[in-house]
Amino acid sequence: MNNIKIKQIKKNTEVTKNWVKWLNDKDVTKFSKNRFKKHTLKTQKKFLLSKLKLKNNLIFKIFIKKKHIGIIEISKINNLKKFCYISYMIGEKKYWNKGIGTEAIGLIKKYIFDKLNFTKIFAGIYSNNKGSMFVLKKNNFKVYQRKPKFFKYNNIKVDKIVLIFKRASQTSNLGKYS
Repeated sequence: MNNIKIKQIKKNTEVTKNWVKWLNDKDVTKFSKNRFKKHTLKTQKKFLLSKLKLKNNLIFKIFIKKKHIGIIEISKINNLKKFCYISYMIGEKKYWNKGIGTEAIGLIKKYIFDKLNFTKIFAGIYSNNKGSMFVLKKNNFKVYQRKPKFFKYNNIKVDKIVLIFKRASQTSNLGKYS
């Protein structure tokens, strides 16, 4: 365990220079539509404010030992059908390949099941995003759907893979969220 915590973002003033730096880093955003834009503190605060106003979105910071290292989002929240989507980014590259994404997904799953009482979680990824595929499968997500040639990646069309996790009868104690 890496002592990971997630904390819900409540205000757009929680945007940091590091967060903006991650969004402008082509390695960090290579599997994100964020790679097509130039980001600033001002544009990210405006974007975050628009997200915070949505009723079907929650955004969390990922911390390791009090250091903010990434973001995880719950989106397309459907209270009636009890499902949502997740997306995430470990912005601090020195924390890549250390199990942190896996732990963060475990924490957000626990939050979704314990606090929202949902039954399904979906995640959509580029078919060539091996890291996300590994992290999601390690969290027992299963391939649900494949959308051929959905994304453009380096001038090549790649598939979108939608994965699903269905709630079991119980969730385990995976850590702390606030």
